[in-house]
Amino acid sequence: MNQEILNFIGLINRAGALTTGTDLVLKGVRNGKVKLVLIDDLISESSLKKITDKCKFYHIEYIKLAPGANLGLAIGSHNRKVVGITQQNFVKALKTKLDK
Repeated sequence: MNQEILNFIGLINRAGALTTGTDLVLKGVRNGKVKLVLIDDLISESSLKKITDKCKFYHIEYIKLAPGANLGLAIGSHNRKVVGITQQNFVKALKTKLDK
């Protein structure tokens, strides 16, 4: 994952379109507010299973980031391993950047 994508995730955070943390992301998935879930590669296996199972059940797309992406650093919170994007326009823009 390149620095441009991590910077864009930071921009999404500053725009207030991110939900961070496992519990809040799961709540957002359940109530339909989260449109895309990003998962750091360093997440624990139990949290990964919990998040991916919930995303599959509610048909929410998720992306597990490449090793070394350091999602927490991109959003300025080192302990965060999962975030949910809540605005569809940011989801489209991020997918375009990831496809490059």
